[in-house]
Amino acid sequence: MTRSSVLLLVLFVLLLPCAVHALVTETNDQVLLNQPIDDDVIAAGGKVAVNAPVRSLIAAGGEIEINAPVEGDVIAAGGTITLNAPVTGKVLLAGGLVTLNSSVGRNVLIHAGEVNITSAATVGADALVSGGRVFHHGDVKGNLTVSSEDFTSAGTSRHLSYTRDSASLGERMLGLVSFALILFSLGMAILGLLAIRFAPVPYMAVEARVRSRPLVNVLAGLGGILGAIVLGVLLAITVVGLPLAICIVVVLVAGLLFATLFVSSSLGYVIGRRLRWKTKAWQQFVIGFVILQIAFRIPYIGLVLLAISVCLGFGAFLFEFSGSGFIPENNGRTRM
Repeated sequence: MTRSSVLLLVLFVLLLPCAVHALVTETNDQVLLNQPIDDDVIAAGGKVAVNAPVRSLIAAGGEIEINAPVEGDVIAAGGTITLNAPVTGKVLLAGGLVTLNSSVGRNVLIHAGEVNITSAATVGADALVSGGRVFHHGDVKGNLTVSSEDFTSAGTSRHLSYTRDSASLGERMLGLVSFALILFSLGMAILGLLAIRFAPVPYMAVEARVRSRPLVNVLAGLGGILGAIVLGVLLAITVVGLPLAICIVVVLVAGLLFATLFVSSSLGYVIGRRLRWKTKAWQQFVIGFVILQIAFRIPYIGLVLLAISVCLGFGAFLFEFSGSGFIPENNGRTRM
């Protein structure tokens, strides 16, 4: 298993819902959390600054600063990530420049271009670090595993394992693509959670449609995708029909983008019902999303599963918003 695959797997394990009952979402060009939030926070923006305590944090942005204690886990992806306050749980950081400047209660996983573990940093369990350059001046209570081209160690750990990364240009490009896919997956997860939070009625209606007639949805989705592409091209050629072609493309892209998200929620709902879990809609989504994203990365089989999921979700999207029927809003689901 490659390093990127390990990172992806751990990312989704950390995303699995625990005993939480609510969710706070923040999206803006600048997200400044200056008031304590006794809840789980998802934040995305050009700059994300956590200046007051939160329960747990999932963040994506160009610049991320954590300057206040986090009770649970931290998952962050961005250009520059700086952790200046203690985290009680686990930490997963992926970015260009990552600085660990405080204590972490449990495990740490970092993948970045440059990683700086300062003398003020302590890790309560194990740490897995990979990057172009890694500087370790802190204290890792468990095992420290490092993979990098350039590694400087002046800190302590129970056991140190270092592998020099001398990847070729092709391997580097593949690594960058894998890293981009990880960030894209995290963005998709955030998009799904935002859709459930701010547009629960239409989202749940399509999700329920996914489960109502899956085979019909797959066939309708396949036909709808091919038909939209052909129709869009024909309309664009006429020039007169170009505005309509653009509208078709927008609907097609929106449907394709959300298709796997609808299927994720349905899969999580089915699993939760079979196991008799009392979970909320967003938790069901995360469970299904985790399983699907891992399945999509299985060689060959993953591509087939991805195609089926896209057609299934897109077909349900077409049926619901074409006015062919309506699934009752409640449908036995537990809302957020």
